Amino acid sequence: MDSSKFSQEALRVFAEAKNIAIRCDHAEITDLHLSLAILRQKESEIKYRLLEAGVDLLSYERKLTEALQDRRATPGVSKLYYSRQYHRIVLVSGEISRASFDAYVRTPHLYLAILRDRESPSAAIAAEFGVTVESVQSMLAARLTASDELGISPEQMEQLNRFGRNFLKEAREGLMDPVLGRDEEINECFRVLSRRLKNNPVLIGEAGVGKTAVAEGIAQRIAKQDAPALLRGRMVFSLDMAALVAGTKYRGDFEERLKEILEIIKASKGRIILFVDELHTIIGAGSGSGSMDTSNILKPFLARGEILMIGATTVEEYRRYIEPDRALERRFQKILIEEPSEEAALSMLRGVVSKYETHHRVRIADGALIAAIQLSKRYITDRYLPDKAIDLIDEAGAMVRMSMDSMPQELDEWNRRIIQWEMEHILLLDEADPAAQRRRQTLEKQLADERARYEERFAAWQKEVERLDELSRLKELRDEVRRSLEDAQEAHRVDDVKRFVAERQAFDAKIAEIERIGPHYPVSREVTEEEIKRIVAVRAGIPLSSIGRSESEKLEQAGKSLLAEFVGHRDAVSAVRQSILRARSGLMKRRRPVGSFLLVGPSGTGKSYLAELFAKHYYEDERSPLSFNMREFTDKASVNKLIGAPPGYVGHDAAGALTEAVRLRPHRVIVFESVDHAGAEVLSLIARLAADGEIADNRGRTVDFRNALLFFTVTSTDRDPPVRELLRDGLDGVYYFEDFSLRERRELLTLRLRELQRELEEEQIELSWDEATLDAVTAGFDRAESGAHPVAGYMERTVLADLAAKKLLGRLRPGARVVIRTGGADVVS
Repeated sequence: MDSSKFSQEALRVFAEAKNIAIRCDHAEITDLHLSLAILRQKESEIKYRLLEAGVDLLSYERKLTEALQDRRATPGVSKLYYSRQYHRIVLVSGEISRASFDAYVRTPHLYLAILRDRESPSAAIAAEFGVTVESVQSMLAARLTASDELGISPEQMEQLNRFGRNFLKEAREGLMDPVLGRDEEINECFRVLSRRLKNNPVLIGEAGVGKTAVAEGIAQRIAKQDAPALLRGRMVFSLDMAALVAGTKYRGDFEERLKEILEIIKASKGRIILFVDELHTIIGAGSGSGSMDTSNILKPFLARGEILMIGATTVEEYRRYIEPDRALERRFQKILIEEPSEEAALSMLRGVVSKYETHHRVRIADGALIAAIQLSKRYITDRYLPDKAIDLIDEAGAMVRMSMDSMPQELDEWNRRIIQWEMEHILLLDEADPAAQRRRQTLEKQLADERARYEERFAAWQKEVERLDELSRLKELRDEVRRSLEDAQEAHRVDDVKRFVAERQAFDAKIAEIERIGPHYPVSREVTEEEIKRIVAVRAGIPLSSIGRSESEKLEQAGKSLLAEFVGHRDAVSAVRQSILRARSGLMKRRRPVGSFLLVGPSGTGKSYLAELFAKHYYEDERSPLSFNMREFTDKASVNKLIGAPPGYVGHDAAGALTEAVRLRPHRVIVFESVDHAGAEVLSLIARLAADGEIADNRGRTVDFRNALLFFTVTSTDRDPPVRELLRDGLDGVYYFEDFSLRERRELLTLRLRELQRELEEEQIELSWDEATLDAVTAGFDRAESGAHPVAGYMERTVLADLAAKKLLGRLRPGARVVIRTGGADVVS
């Protein structure tokens, strides 16, 4: 069987038929397996048509299942065979496909081939529900008449289907996600499409804001007859550029294909609206060896108004590819698609959540939707709503589904314990020792009890999984009935409306009945806020615990932790904390960074260490802050290291170290060390960054620094360094770090010893010291050394060196007690 001749849905039918045969322990695949597989497809055209015809799909599927259960099972079969009926169905479906001028064998062709064998069990069961060859043929005929409405032949319609998607057909069959919150943009598109001239809208917006969804919304509004009279009945055709280019081996192949597509759309006299996603890809597509590209082929059709076209691209790509081609650019009317607000994004998620519940067979709590919006907005800053929130929901649904498909941890551990006891029992069978015999008898009794309890719980779990699967299947069927009901209501088919309402009520009653009899085992099938937090923690690279706390709790805890680890300079600490509180409160909107502080003082007084602590506690970054030593940025060209080299220079394809890091992670602490050594160009860039809160990189992208906290350090005893004047417009404060007093150095030493104490506790080693030792060590520090250098020197050269030597000699073992002395560390036990 050549799989390339079958549609993706048909291939899924074959795979599902094989799975059904395996689950039923059948040795061969027959027409019954194929029929049931067709009915079990989630989004099947046949199911949609059968529902429209009033077929009771639930009873139909039950009949097929009973017929399969009546067939002889062959447990332990190692190889599946294909029956003669199966091969005949495959051959006949190919003939039907060719007769209907279809490029692929689709599910309706397979179903029609099954029914043509009137003696088969599947055909007999279908006949009980009024499904015959003639009725299915009429369904296929209705499918082909859609091309007549558009003024083109079935062959031309099939040509279009080869190189794109029929949005109108998908909308009518309910295969699209609902589009909510974009009514204003859709109406603006309708206004542009209704114009006499320049009636080709181009949707411009950042990736993920919903440009393609607007085009799908247009198709859905047309399908529901909720569009201007001028546009009703028109088809939205999405061109697939990859399919158009694929397989074009020789010069002119691509142009010939494209001309055929455009001529078909032209022949429809405006009844087909062309949609090109990623519009910038038409520039240069197909060009080579002197051939024309897509844009040059499109221009005459657009200029003469022979086709209607909707484009979609990002702002950057529109500026780079479309605007330079003025002849192409003026054919379009720009429509800006902005990122939705959190409230609008939430309504969008509520509109599509049922699709994800059906796909993953889970329930998604409304709290999970709210968390996805809020957490993605805060922690995933390089993407846009609603796309990034939908991704979180999708991944969380997949995570819950995977946990459902695997055995619960309780049962898995229980089973492993039983296996362990069984192995021990086998080893004890040959032992003659009385104690071993008593242990064997005890194990036999335990195994009998545990196996019985385990099998009971395991059966309950399997029963619960089957119950939940049945619930999901019934909900899928109810959704299909709901779509058919909506179509019948729009077409004012009163009898069909009554029938579909009755079917929906029957499904509701059946679902309620199944929900009442469970659960048999506690299986979680709900996506909650906790699952969203886990996904965000992995994506953003931050601790899960920090996401669960409220903003006020985090800020309060961060302040306590920082003050416990930092000695002195309380005025600087307080000022930086206040700037963060002001920014996080949201009361004051400003375009500048969270805070910009110049820290001046001798070496070792804690200027860079303060930045590290703020990064750790307030920005939840366990790694060190983004740091640049300005001694490496002294020449004029050094600015290219920060924002990237301009076009024409070596390395212009690489992004800037500063701009790219902040673009990917805007919430961070940035330290410019020894800023007084920076070159004039670099210093000017830094000053502009601190004052404006944004700079442009080498690709023209504006990088936002409003969520960044900036520190500038100067190692000097001059309280008023010259660089202060150059940075004054962007600074929130200048602080001079005095050298540590004797008392502060004693506090620093205590902090370092406590850190060492915590590390040794992990190795079960006790560390202690007394106050007299601290006083003696502190008094002996060299007064000529500044800052924390004497403390660091004592810890490294005396304490750590002594401990390392004792560990190498084997004296420092778990359980040892170490006492700090003036001259080092002694192991006392």
